[in-house]
Amino acid sequence: MYDEENKMEHQVLHPRKDILGILCLVITSMILVVGLWPFNFWPKNKVEWLKGENGVHFYGQGIIFSKQIISNPKRPLFLERPISIEIWFQPDSEPHSGLPRIFSLYDGKESEMYFLAQWKSTLILRTKTLQPNARWFYTGGGVGNALPKGQRRFITITVEEKGTSIYIDGRLEQVLPYYSFVPKNAATINQIVLGNSPEGKNYWVGIIYGFAIYNRSLPAERVFRNFQIWTNGNLLSPLQEDNPMAFYSFTERYGTNIHDQINHFTLSLPSKFDVPQKHILVTPWKDFRLTFSYFKDIILNILGFIPFGFLFSAYLHNKKIIFCRKLPIIVLLLGGSLSLSIEILQVYLPSRSSQLMDFFSNFSGIALGLVLFNFYHLGGRPLK
Repeated sequence: MYDEENKMEHQVLHPRKDILGILCLVITSMILVVGLWPFNFWPKNKVEWLKGENGVHFYGQGIIFSKQIISNPKRPLFLERPISIEIWFQPDSEPHSGLPRIFSLYDGKESEMYFLAQWKSTLILRTKTLQPNARWFYTGGGVGNALPKGQRRFITITVEEKGTSIYIDGRLEQVLPYYSFVPKNAATINQIVLGNSPEGKNYWVGIIYGFAIYNRSLPAERVFRNFQIWTNGNLLSPLQEDNPMAFYSFTERYGTNIHDQINHFTLSLPSKFDVPQKHILVTPWKDFRLTFSYFKDIILNILGFIPFGFLFSAYLHNKKIIFCRKLPIIVLLLGGSLSLSIEILQVYLPSRSSQLMDFFSNFSGIALGLVLFNFYHLGGRPLK
């Protein structure tokens, strides 16, 4: 009778080691699924050529960008501040979250220097500006009700010393005085991105029929004339008298290359989704956001790894294959390696972000799991 009671007590305090092993395997599998879902490392680039007319359709997580360097100090894209940008497009929706990018210019390193985006039916302009305190932030403006769902719009943006003018369908819609859409360090810009942000996190849905960039500010009468030429379908060749720097009319209608008819800055339309800017373990001070969702993610990352720390501590303790004094180190190394592997793999998952704060949160969860195991299974006494 005494032996049976001891056996039952041993089973309660020391569950079968194979059950603990299975639980460890289950929690590891769950962490991998949550961290790497949807496991699609080579997703389709959701951009397609229009049938029967010039243009490309962005219908989901898609992107077009220039793989070659289009600007350098010896041959800058912008020789002087005044420029003009023309883009003819049609939004498929009126997005209520984020800032889906229509057009971006990227420095090839860290910064999306400026971009056109859409929020609901509002056209958004943003420029990255370096302040006297050496901090970067975006400035800009917008035009409300400029981009209704399903309607074609021809947008022209002209930049001069006195400010930025926005034309819609050839007519002046708004002037933003003292705001330059082109940053002072525009010479560093060397990549064009369409339909998404450089890191691939802000995709836009709609159709782009063509766009052009000019190294000068177009006068109002020329803006209206170009609008008529583009939209009447008479655009057989680049507007030579306007001397554009880059001119894309999407006449190819197939393939993975989109050709600039002026300086041959080829854009890439890859079959698999790829991005020019990949972030690996973004530091907390760059990623920090004072929002509920940001702190919610931190809490979930901590809670998700507490079972890992608890179960692996119990499993290794019961196995007695290592000294108890080394157990915390082994568990932290196992959990930290798992978390770090997930964060590195997330670099290649378009729907995920590789963040250092996630690693710190996961590591904190493992440590809390160790503390709980020490407290509940060893009566609060430290491991010896």
